[in-house]
Amino acid sequence: MQLIGWLDSIGIRLNNLTITGGMSEKRTHRPEDGSAVGQYLVDGLLKNVQEQGIPLFVNAKVTEITQNDGKVNGVKVVFNETDEKNITADAVVVTTGGFGSNMDLITESRPDLEGYVTTNQEGSTGDGIKMIEALGGTTVDMDQIQVHPTVQQEQSYLIGESVRGEGAILINNEGERFTNELDTRDNVTAAINALSEKSATLVFDSGVKSRVKAIEQYEKMGFVISADTIEALAEKLEVPADNLKATLDTWNSSVNKKDDAEFGRTTGMDNDLSTAPYYAIKIAPGIHYTMGGVNINTNTEVLNKDGEPITGLFAAGEVAGGLHGQNRIGGNSVAEIIIFGRQAGIQSAEFVKANK
Repeated sequence: MQLIGWLDSIGIRLNNLTITGGMSEKRTHRPEDGSAVGQYLVDGLLKNVQEQGIPLFVNAKVTEITQNDGKVNGVKVVFNETDEKNITADAVVVTTGGFGSNMDLITESRPDLEGYVTTNQEGSTGDGIKMIEALGGTTVDMDQIQVHPTVQQEQSYLIGESVRGEGAILINNEGERFTNELDTRDNVTAAINALSEKSATLVFDSGVKSRVKAIEQYEKMGFVISADTIEALAEKLEVPADNLKATLDTWNSSVNKKDDAEFGRTTGMDNDLSTAPYYAIKIAPGIHYTMGGVNINTNTEVLNKDGEPITGLFAAGEVAGGLHGQNRIGGNSVAEIIIFGRQAGIQSAEFVKANK
């Protein structure tokens, strides 16, 4: 709660709890209005950076972390693709994210993921990892790459887990459920990949839509199919209407009895799917998160092959590895970037003061 309290103190309120895959209780914090957490966090943190007058450079590509006598002393930066400058610093904090958009690096570690779309922004190429390795830093868990089960394929856009957490179900081409929708991400992905079509459809009602503000964005992007009745939705999805009606009737009965006899789902069952209009989003799995990255200690200092800190070098966020192990659940990345990001800021500042 210290993390949530600190965010609240700077005007970023994650006081709305939901549940995601692999959880037994509501423990994922999201914005109070139910909107997508990523954009909300970035907007809030950027506002704080600007209010405090901290310089922020865009169109600036860091190409190298520099050292002198074994101590990090700055970075080389290319501005606007042409103007290279050396920026000196008493400490450097690397927060460049993972490598989820670097398909060469992904398939090198996981050939089975070749051909998957990725939810990552185009800058997630692992450059920070490569620069740290050039200084003697080491990596861990590079083959631990998480695939998210619900990704809109044409635009490689993540459909947030809160949609299922607030009650949505998944159906196959026959209009039938085929898995516990809130099992862990790897298990739900495996269930989708086991279908002959290797894709599925999220189905939900207006109640879910009212509780998940992010759906408004999905609508704007053209992902959402809607209809006033179940039968009309089935026609648009080209699935048997009788099957979809039976699927929803069975699911609503399971919610009311709090017993999913078909697939053993126990979470995201607070509300049934009985309030028209009805909605659907077609999805399939996509690369989402790279658990691997550089080795750090609890002070966020980057470690070399001997397990010793590289003097003056810190790292936080998805660029670091070894925090999640072989899997992770929704919401953990928010904890990761804020907790370890704050730690990196505190520790790097204390390092600079101690060495002045």
